Amino acid sequence: MPSLSAAGGWAAVAAIPLAAVLGAVLRRATFARLALRMRPHYLLGYGALAIAVAHVVTAGRSMGSADATGIWIGSFALLVLILQAFVGASLQAPGAYRAVLRRWHAVAFWSALALALAHAALDAPYLAGMLADMAAVRAG
Repeated sequence: MPSLSAAGGWAAVAAIPLAAVLGAVLRRATFARLALRMRPHYLLGYGALAIAVAHVVTAGRSMGSADATGIWIGSFALLVLILQAFVGASLQAPGAYRAVLRRWHAVAFWSALALALAHAALDAPYLAGMLADMAAVRAG
């Protein structure tokens, strides 16, 4: 059974693309003003950031056996999520700059997702074990 920290990490990884899909769907919907209909996207996005921060806080005890490169990658993923939250908050205000910010918001999404998955591949014990088993089967 995964620890609370691991469960939080996987929840954050799952929330990132879920928030993106929800944002894309709600942005194209027409049932209410943009700011109102995007609220679930905002909540899920800020929730993903909060869960990622909680993952960092609760993972402190188990970092002794973690891959240092994976920890750095995870740190960059958290930094990108923080930057994405700032860009997303800026998108809530009207202005001509919104098209550029949407592109940066999308770049931040793909970057955060890729970094989070790389972090998980390097530092998730059961995922790393599974990958090692698959490599052994292929080699053997």
